[in-house]
Amino acid sequence: MVADRATEWRRLKALVLDSVSSPITRRVYNLGLDEFIAWYTEGPRPAGFTKATVTAWRVALEVRGLGPISINVRITAVRKLAVEAADNGLLAPELASGIARIKGVRSHGVRVRNPVEGDHDSGAKPIRIPAGSRSPIPEPSRSVIPG
Repeated sequence: MVADRATEWRRLKALVLDSVSSPITRRVYNLGLDEFIAWYTEGPRPAGFTKATVTAWRVALEVRGLGPISINVRITAVRKLAVEAADNGLLAPELASGIARIKGVRSHGVRVRNPVEGDHDSGAKPIRIPAGSRSPIPEPSRSVIPG
């Protein structure tokens, strides 16, 4: 029975990972899905793969102190898992729909300094871009490049 569940989990996870083209997204989803299944199997949880289960996981991630982006990428991977499971007849579409509607954590914007104009509040000087250049970073000298 446990071997069947492990095989089913690997198959379902492969469906999710095969549905994304970016290697970075694939890696992050893989880690997020492994983390979800580890959390789910480590103790008593709400019954089954439901909206309540995923919401409880989201709360557990918040309690761990993860940032909004870290939580949201994990939740997105699990939403994708629900959609793929429903598309492949492994989860009722109503359950997948509920899981897909789980909201992510709100991100409270972070002020980013504009390096071209300078951060006038901090007294930083603006970076000057040389005339005819598209970047404030100079190109490397040919004498430094091997080859």
